[in-house]
Amino acid sequence: MYFILEIIKNQPFVWIIAITTALYFIFTRNHGYWASKNVKFVRPLPLFGNSFSSVFSLAPICKVQQKHYNYFKGEQYGGLWTFWKPKLLVIDPQLIEHIMVKDFSYFTDREGTGVDKKDPLGNHLLNLNGNHWKTLRNKLTPVFSSGKLKTMIQQITECSDASMKHIDQKAVSGEPLEVRGEMAGFTMDVIGSCAFGLNINAINDPNSQLKKLGQMIFAPSRLMLIRRVLRVNFGKLLNLFRWRSTPGGPFLGFINTVKSIIKYREENNFHRNDFIQLMMEVRKEEEKQLKDGTIAEIVMDDNTITSNSFVFLLAGYETTASTLSYILYELSINPEIQDKVHKEVVNVLKKHNGDITWEAMSEMKYVEMVIAESLRKHPPAFAVSRQSVRPYKIPNSDLELPTGSVITIPIYSIHHDPKYYPEPEKFNPERFSEENKHNLVKSTYLPFGDGPRICIGLRFAKVEMKIALAKLIMKYKISLNSKTISPLEYSSQTFLLVPVGGIWVNFTPREK
Repeated sequence: MYFILEIIKNQPFVWIIAITTALYFIFTRNHGYWASKNVKFVRPLPLFGNSFSSVFSLAPICKVQQKHYNYFKGEQYGGLWTFWKPKLLVIDPQLIEHIMVKDFSYFTDREGTGVDKKDPLGNHLLNLNGNHWKTLRNKLTPVFSSGKLKTMIQQITECSDASMKHIDQKAVSGEPLEVRGEMAGFTMDVIGSCAFGLNINAINDPNSQLKKLGQMIFAPSRLMLIRRVLRVNFGKLLNLFRWRSTPGGPFLGFINTVKSIIKYREENNFHRNDFIQLMMEVRKEEEKQLKDGTIAEIVMDDNTITSNSFVFLLAGYETTASTLSYILYELSINPEIQDKVHKEVVNVLKKHNGDITWEAMSEMKYVEMVIAESLRKHPPAFAVSRQSVRPYKIPNSDLELPTGSVITIPIYSIHHDPKYYPEPEKFNPERFSEENKHNLVKSTYLPFGDGPRICIGLRFAKVEMKIALAKLIMKYKISLNSKTISPLEYSSQTFLLVPVGGIWVNFTPREK
């Protein structure tokens, strides 16, 4: 023993070898996991598994995903690792339908979620699991009903008018516009009006605090990408170092803003048609039920209202702006599709005396097809994950997944698979026509997810996009400017699809 201690003392490299060997065994201890279950897998690297390229922004995440998807072609699923954590990449549509819909009770949770009590913005739908999620989802679903959304048409239209004014001022010079920035200003104003009852004026105000907050969260950044990956995969460990808690600054400003809105409305009996008001009404109903003894506690407290307001901001800002930008890109390079959109908008609005109404929006079938095809080709989220809450045997196989297993569904790759979408790089809205809908394979179109955890705000997003497109296409012909890199190239520094260099479009006024 003394001899060994002497060697360690006098030969430091022995320490290095010992520590390196120990770390190697720790970081590769799960590398035999998929082989032991007879699952085809991509060979992992020590520590990083199959996520080295993504974590260090060496390639866009969608391209890394496509490589794995192609490797597993012909299989129901394949084995991967994120760091040393095994995950199952599911590529078979029938199995996806089981996981997302039919057997949802086994996969109610999302990976890397769970409420951190220190996080004042963590008590929201995207973060909750189990019964907490189910209870809150049931309470929020009526907030997004058709009746509630109809009351917000006027507010969205006003935001669209402000956006058009801003575009008018810039387009008069003949210079191209970077439409991602323009659409981000519009969607932020819509969120401000329909979620918080605020006139943010983000389209004109570069110093808008909410706009800065959104840009800070979604702007391509290696540091933010690494932070997100670590949070999802090492959430419990990071909680010990208080990494999970939402940082201060703009976030605290957001919290104070929402709480002051709630306080003002309660003290002044002020009412407005927006999401905060609707959640406050849910709370009033809960207070009655608490007095009656129907429920044991208030779910929709200030923290829950603030947290879900924050999620409305996250979910409704970047993804909707991004989708609108991609639609404008596709219309600018497909003039015949743009003409069809214009013709439909003109005809529908004529029937409704030029008014943008809920009924008019519902009649714009071709516009809806264009939105659907853009979401197919450029999905806001490249993948979705689920985590098992109890053991699950994969149908028609010998594979049984233990509790806590993570499965990943590669939305981007499925949407670009020629087996389901012939000529996947071609922008073809007719895929989603009434005549062709029957050709779509179940669970191969997933821009909003599927099953009980499907995006709660999808109808709101579609209405918002229809109004913006109708206003734009009525007034302008659009064409792609040479400043745009086309075909599009995606940034490797973000977890969303973000085009390198932006999307630059020429706006030419139509003859009246």
